[in-house]
Amino acid sequence: MTDRGLESWTDGLSARERVREIATTLTQPRSVEWVRTQAQISSWQTAKDELEMLVEFNQLHDVEGDDGNTKYAPNYQLRYFNEVTELINAYTRDELRQEIASIQSEIDEWKTEFDVESRDELESTLTDEDLTTEAIQERNRVLRQWETYVDNKRLLKHALELYDDARSLYPGQPDPSNSSPPLSQ
Repeated sequence: MTDRGLESWTDGLSARERVREIATTLTQPRSVEWVRTQAQISSWQTAKDELEMLVEFNQLHDVEGDDGNTKYAPNYQLRYFNEVTELINAYTRDELRQEIASIQSEIDEWKTEFDVESRDELESTLTDEDLTTEAIQERNRVLRQWETYVDNKRLLKHALELYDDARSLYPGQPDPSNSSPPLSQ
């Protein structure tokens, strides 16, 4: 433990492991220097070598930045398929269906509460003259949650569509139990 009582996230990790930790959580393209700084390592070459290895293994993409230098970006496609795979392996078909129903129920409640038919329609009400600051903030919160729910529904839909095929490719894995952790976040 450090003097502050908490262990540093870098404790026990090699320089390459720290680069991987940072690189696999990227949300936008970043330079070698940015990753090196975030990973708290001194060697630019070590960061570059590790990033290039992650590109080689399709964990990241290398893209040309606005400044002409290479930046490293997340492989969103791989992340998406990993999320679908995790859902298939962790939950039963019934649990996935129940979560879709739960999400739709929440969306239906928002439609009723705000007297709208869509997320876009709710967004268009943000400029209504009679709304208080608190009401606008609440609608913004609901809009963010609605967007997350729509994304989650799409993931769940794809997990259901691929469920049987994916499970058949992993025959040794036991069926997920009915005591899985909740899907909602």
